[in-house]
Amino acid sequence: MRRIWRAALDQVIPYEAGPPIEDLERELGRPAVRLAANENPLGPSPKVVEALRREAARVHLYPDGGASALRAALGRWAGIGPECIVMGNGGDEILGLVARAAYEPGDEVLIPHPVFEPYESEALLAGATLVKSPLAGYDTDLDDMRRRVTPRTKAILICSPHNPASTLVGDKALRGFLESLGADPPLIVLDEAYRDFCDDPDVPDGVALLRDHPTLVSIRTFSKIAALAGMRVGYALARPETIDRLNRVRAPYNVSRLAQVAALAALDDPAHLARTRELVLTERPRLTQALRARGATVPPSQANFLLVGAGARADALRAALRREGILVRDGAAVGFPGHLRIGVGTREINDTILATWDSLT
Repeated sequence: MRRIWRAALDQVIPYEAGPPIEDLERELGRPAVRLAANENPLGPSPKVVEALRREAARVHLYPDGGASALRAALGRWAGIGPECIVMGNGGDEILGLVARAAYEPGDEVLIPHPVFEPYESEALLAGATLVKSPLAGYDTDLDDMRRRVTPRTKAILICSPHNPASTLVGDKALRGFLESLGADPPLIVLDEAYRDFCDDPDVPDGVALLRDHPTLVSIRTFSKIAALAGMRVGYALARPETIDRLNRVRAPYNVSRLAQVAALAALDDPAHLARTRELVLTERPRLTQALRARGATVPPSQANFLLVGAGARADALRAALRREGILVRDGAAVGFPGHLRIGVGTREINDTILATWDSLT
């Protein structure tokens, strides 16, 4: 019988995004909150909303294929030239561009495990061999990753802060790891999607690392800090020669006209970005301490979410929160059974989480 579908698809598990928030709102007959996808609880800047209104009448026009205005603004914001930036339809597409441009059958792609699912699926679809380095508890084990590097290693993916563990790979440790790879290193993909929420002084900076490590690619996003998850705007920072390779596999017009307008407006409202960061930096430690006081295991988060070890009560707590109109992520679905991944919400929502926990005791 003729084979139609690629054999690699048998190894790929479709990404499970969870139920739409609208389904729960219809079921409960009232507004609900989704803390399962690490979305921004404040919503987008009013400047973004207004910019989208103004641009709506022009959606019959193709967007700027190279996102030149957005790359120029991002370059000024990040302190890097626009030639060192490529835009993507979310950070997910950047992972796909890297795979299409670099991975070949027989290559090894080294990832921490567990980790954000598209790391794995993009490597498998490219025909590469996955090499998984188990986390040391909740932390990326750079020593173990270094031991797994071979001459066949094409790429090493590091997530800092880690999704779903929320922990940081520190700058000093990361620089030591990168130096240990020698003069002919593999491609290094540093996923910094949650970097905007770090307050640890040892946080790495992909832009600074690029000066010394030419094979590094930093991935960042507007989904979290700028509340543009629904617009799908991610980007990569890398040396111009790397950006050239990624552009060769990038689809034309991959970032929509409205998405580019929204991202530009978000950059034009730094006060809103600061409000989002302040909310997370205020509520994250408060919620962490309160949950730990109630017996939960909560690793030190540097992201806009917590990974909460609730043990045998995890399923009951998730169900109880759902009844309260709060969706959280089942940790078993992201490699951590007995855990919940909970986005940092507003003070009122976080208080409801704590009250719900107390109601189960």
